[in-house]
Amino acid sequence: MRLSQRIKINQDADSWIGKVIMCVDLNAFYPSCEELRDPNLKGKPHAVIMTDQKDKEITKGVVSSCSYGARRYGVNSAMPLSKAKLLCPDLILRPVNIRYYSEVSKGVMKILAEFADVLEQSSIDEAFLDCTLRNGHGAPEDLTMKIKDRIKDKCGLLCSIGVTSTKSSAKIASDYKKPDGLTVVYPYNLAKFLEPLEVNKVAGIGPKTHERLKEMGIDTLGQLAKADVKKLVEKFGVNGQWMWDVANGRDEELVIPRGDHISISTETTLDRHTSNKAKIVKMLYELVDEIFERANRSDYLFRTIGVKLVRADFTIETRETSYENFQATRESISSVIETLADRFSYLDDKPPIRKVGLKLSHLIKAHQYERSKELQKIIPDYF
Repeated sequence: MRLSQRIKINQDADSWIGKVIMCVDLNAFYPSCEELRDPNLKGKPHAVIMTDQKDKEITKGVVSSCSYGARRYGVNSAMPLSKAKLLCPDLILRPVNIRYYSEVSKGVMKILAEFADVLEQSSIDEAFLDCTLRNGHGAPEDLTMKIKDRIKDKCGLLCSIGVTSTKSSAKIASDYKKPDGLTVVYPYNLAKFLEPLEVNKVAGIGPKTHERLKEMGIDTLGQLAKADVKKLVEKFGVNGQWMWDVANGRDEELVIPRGDHISISTETTLDRHTSNKAKIVKMLYELVDEIFERANRSDYLFRTIGVKLVRADFTIETRETSYENFQATRESISSVIETLADRFSYLDDKPPIRKVGLKLSHLIKAHQYERSKELQKIIPDYF
């Protein structure tokens, strides 16, 4: 790993106080997997394409991911293949092979589990680790380097790791320097690290929220940290409080093992198509009991509630909201129904609604959540 890619933001190697949270991001994962199968690709511009065609026949599709060599030409994810080939005529193409990538990912996650008190795989190429107890006293750099070396030696892959005391900032730190980066931010320097960064560096602050924050004169996380939290809550609801906590390095979101179900959903078709908001809301309320009972029977807690509307032309629209902490009550579902319903359009120029649905996601078994909370209770004993 090049020295310039190791960033350590601290002053005293013995001054870490609090949780040790890591975000491990496998760099250019799909293309890197292809290089494992074909070492001749290394150093060359190549891309993995979403297409139904075979290797030597790829003439259409969209870039799923590309090597850093291709990125130097301006190629990036979600780009049409035709544009990618204009930017890089010598671009080497491979079709997406999720089954293969998933097997490689399993190998990496098995390694990460050896180092983590709690492991949360957030995607095929990213995971969060709570390593507070494994790290013990002192600096986390040694543990982090062991993780990087093990992944490289056993799986042949490079990764970037961010290490801080909160989950959201660990994600930011993992993106701070790529590829093969290591950014360690000590807790007492976390606010200083976050201060100059643009607010859209936070996973969960999308383009629309970014624009609304700009309208409030907020461009950086430092400005967000100093903003009036009451005004943020008035404008963004519970997400306003969450954003303010993230900017101040105070969010307490736990690293939680992923549940074995992605979501629970239910829906119903209306007898007659309608654009009447009150009728839509009434139908959504009628779905609450069913979806809550299903989650309760399966011993699931949930963080995210979503509403789905299917219009007469079969277009589907969805709106979601997430709690900072996991929920276990019927009221936590019903209380957001009208807020979510307000985010749809019921104007005459839009097709009427023919079907409505509710979804619970970000699920976890209640016993897993309790285990994670117990871990947090005993952490202070180690300092």
